Amino acid sequence: MKSASLIFALLAVVVCRSVFAQDPGDQYPFARGKIEQTDPATKQIIIKTPLGDRTFSVTNTSYLIAAGAKTTFAKLKPGLPVKLNYFTNETGQAVIRRLKIVDPDAGNTP
Repeated sequence: MKSASLIFALLAVVVCRSVFAQDPGDQYPFARGKIEQTDPATKQIIIKTPLGDRTFSVTNTSYLIAAGAKTTFAKLKPGLPVKLNYFTNETGQAVIRRLKIVDPDAGNTP
């Protein structure tokens, strides 16, 4: 009985170490808020989130969605509510994987 408990405890340690030892770049952080500012020259946007203003980079592989269809950086305007999925690259920049402009009236039916 003790050996089964010991094996279970060792297995739990191994599993926990592998879960917590993952590269942070493999995780999918999310953010939400309103666009505060866009900079077409650097292809960066500033989002006002509940935790404060955050700067995100948009790349050629960023997927931007509005009203269920792909959109462009030029359509991102201050005041638009957004949800996004991003990663942090090797230089510490937050790079957008996917950004969706959120319908502010969605779910607000009387």
